[in-house]
Amino acid sequence: MNPPNLVTESNYLGDLLRPSRRQFAKSSLMVAAGLLLPWPVLAAENQIHDLRGSVKINGVAATYKSIIRPGDSVVTGADGYIVFIVGDSAFMLRSRSELAIEMPTSSQSLFGVLRLLTGALGATFKSGTPASLRTANATIGIRGTGVYMETRGNGTYFCTCWGKTELGVVDAPMQREWVESTRHNPRFIAYKPDTSGNYMQTAPFETHSDDEMDILEKCVLRRAPWIKTAK
Repeated sequence: MNPPNLVTESNYLGDLLRPSRRQFAKSSLMVAAGLLLPWPVLAAENQIHDLRGSVKINGVAATYKSIIRPGDSVVTGADGYIVFIVGDSAFMLRSRSELAIEMPTSSQSLFGVLRLLTGALGATFKSGTPASLRTANATIGIRGTGVYMETRGNGTYFCTCWGKTELGVVDAPMQREWVESTRHNPRFIAYKPDTSGNYMQTAPFETHSDDEMDILEKCVLRRAPWIKTAK
C-alpha cells in the first residue's frame, strides 16, 4: 500500500509541467527584452505547485495564490497536502503535519531553522545552500541536498536522499554522524537510547519515493542525481 499522499509521475507530472512551460515562455520573452529576472523572483508567481485538502498558512486557508515566507507556519489537516517552493528550495508537506520556517539569522541564508513539529516533510535544496532542520529530538545540518523526514511516536525517521548531511541528537549532543548518499541512506533517531547508549541506527528506505523527490527538483528546474546519471 502506498503511504498517504504518495505522489507519482502519472498523477502529478502533467500538472507540474504546465506551469513550468508558462514560466519558460515568460523567461524567453524577458531574455529577448534584456529583462531576465532570477529564478526565485519568477518562482514567486507560481510558488505553490500542488494543494489538496485542508492546508493553512499562519492559520489562514491556503490557496494557489498564497505566498509562503520565512517566519511562516504551514499546517496540513487529515486530508491536507502541499508542494511549494521558497527561493531555490522545494518542499512537500504531507497530511497531519506542521512546519515552522524561522527567519534567517544572517544574510547568507534565505531562511532560518526549518522545524518539523509533527508529520512528514520532503525537501530539496540547491547545491551549496546551507540549511538546518529540527524535530523534537533530532538536528540536521545540510548544504544542498535532498532529504525526507518523519516524526514518529518513538523518534525521527530521516533519509539523506542525496548529498551530505550531519545528524545530531538533541539529548546527546556528542552523538553525531555524517551521512553521504547518492540514492537514499536512511537513519532512525530514537527518543531513547538502545542498550549500548546509541540513539541513531540505520533504517529501511520507506514511505517516500524516487518520483516524489525528483518532482520536487522539477519544481525548481532541476533533476534528482539518479536521473542526471541515467544512461
